[in-house]
Amino acid sequence: MGNKESRESTTITCPKCTLANKKDAFQCEVCGERLGQIPGECPTCTFAGNDPSALQCSVCATPLQQEDDGSDTKELDPKKIAATQALLSKHAKAIKGDEKSTPPVFASAAFRALPNISEDVKTSLTVSYKEASTLLDTYSEVKSMRDRTKTRPVKEFMLSTLTQGLPLFARKPQINKEVKMCMGYVMFKIFHHKNAQRRKDLMIELADAFTACQAVQQRVIYTMFAKLANVELDFQQQVFKALSQFKHRCLDKAVCAGIGTGADPHWRSACHVAVWDDLGVQVDGLEAATLDKDIRHLNGSARKKVIGLFVGYFNANEFILEFLQDVNQTSTKKRKKGEGDDLTLSRNFGLQKLYQWAAEQDKGTFDPHSIFYDDAHPHDYLAAQAKDQRSYVPYLSPKIARKILRLLGVTT
Repeated sequence: MGNKESRESTTITCPKCTLANKKDAFQCEVCGERLGQIPGECPTCTFAGNDPSALQCSVCATPLQQEDDGSDTKELDPKKIAATQALLSKHAKAIKGDEKSTPPVFASAAFRALPNISEDVKTSLTVSYKEASTLLDTYSEVKSMRDRTKTRPVKEFMLSTLTQGLPLFARKPQINKEVKMCMGYVMFKIFHHKNAQRRKDLMIELADAFTACQAVQQRVIYTMFAKLANVELDFQQQVFKALSQFKHRCLDKAVCAGIGTGADPHWRSACHVAVWDDLGVQVDGLEAATLDKDIRHLNGSARKKVIGLFVGYFNANEFILEFLQDVNQTSTKKRKKGEGDDLTLSRNFGLQKLYQWAAEQDKGTFDPHSIFYDDAHPHDYLAAQAKDQRSYVPYLSPKIARKILRLLGVTT
């Protein structure tokens, strides 16, 4: 009886001729009937030459490993957030013009990755494979670029990313869906840009990312999307987009000061992951940094230095002032009431979007008129607004700028 059980556990019966084959056999020794899938064999095109550990088929790019529906957003640890906020409070400074209030620190919403932008924004604006291919062939600088192995044109990888996403996220379909939509949107914006030189510069910026690793590719695609999508975003989305860029700048400065100006992208991945592990701060692109197979080891004093630098740079005061200064930009161009945003200025926050957001707030919580200059309290402002723009062009005091961000959950 024992011998029979042992024999059954080490064989597999052919359903066609009933021969007892070895359990790990892929086909019957007698009739050739298939008994199982060859490791690395693609279920779509049946190519059997893939490495068993490959994430996708090298012929048709079908995922070979079990998919993970996880996104780039991870669960936040309230205790870790509280501990980090305590560290941030040691560096916090009162805002000029609002010195009597407790110095601000970032609130829990600022610790999260950038919320997913509505798919309506991304899916409505994209390019076809042919349009993208034509655009890439337009510039000799792009045609001459090669991937990180210096062997294959970046065009191949850019078109593959547009249609299939990045191989790095073969088991992360939600992330790859986001990558494809953002890539399509960025290519659309470049394709239809009216300024020829700007169109060329943007195309080279995007293509250059594909000479580096996939973590860099994802970061550049997301950054360019955030930069080009401002018109379609509502005010809250604009704020979180700007916050994402701010966190990336904090990380870049910490890497540069802590590791050195020559630090490669794999050092950045290590610092990226350390900021999440030690502080609970999600900087967009965390999943790519985690999956970086060449990630450096950041330990001991070097890790402590990078974390300390990031805490110093991740200053809510600085973000509030950036927000305020962006909104309060002025132009010499004469504008009339109801004319809309002054397109001669480069803004992260649209004034019309800010006005719409303010009008939608509960008046018991936020006075929509407070986004305009208050002649009765000129000392509340860092500088006075031009008289001909008062009452119809938003202009924020530090106190109101902070209140807006506090209502959005970004700062305390």
